[in-house]
Amino acid sequence: MRIPPASHAETPARDLCDGHLRPWIHAETGAAGWQIDCLSRRLAHAVVTISGGTVYSRTKDEWQIRIPQAALTVMVVEADTETLWCRLDTQHSDSCLLALVYAPWSIATVLRCPTTALPRQGQLSMRDVRATTRMGRTVRYLVPVFTPA
Repeated sequence: MRIPPASHAETPARDLCDGHLRPWIHAETGAAGWQIDCLSRRLAHAVVTISGGTVYSRTKDEWQIRIPQAALTVMVVEADTETLWCRLDTQHSDSCLLALVYAPWSIATVLRCPTTALPRQGQLSMRDVRATTRMGRTVRYLVPVFTPA
C-alpha cells in the first residue's frame, strides 16, 4: 500500500505529471515543433492559451496539442536519466507539469546545466540530427536540448 506524502510540496514532480511533451515535425512542411498529449480538455485549452498551439481531440478522453515553435521557454523542475519534467508557464509554479522522455539520449546531451541547478528556467529546443543507415536510408532524429537562461 502506498502512503501519500504529508504535503503537496513533498510529492516528487514525476507523480504529478499532467501530460507528455515530445518533439514533432509537421508532415507537410517539415517544420519542427512540439506536441503535448494529455487527458484533460481544460488543461489542453490552458496550454494552447499559454503556447499559441492548436488542440486536437484524439479520443473521447485524450487531447493533443501541437505547438509550431521550435523552441519553448520552460521551467525545468526535475530530471533523471530518462525524463525531464517541466512547466510551460514559467510565472506560476503550480501550472501543468509535462514529462519529456528523452531516452535513448543521455542527460548530458539534453540538459545543459547540472541537475543540482534545477529548478531552472530556459529554452527547450531540439537538434535535428540526420543519419544514413547502411542501406542508404536517411533517418531523422529530433534530440531535445534544454539551455538555461
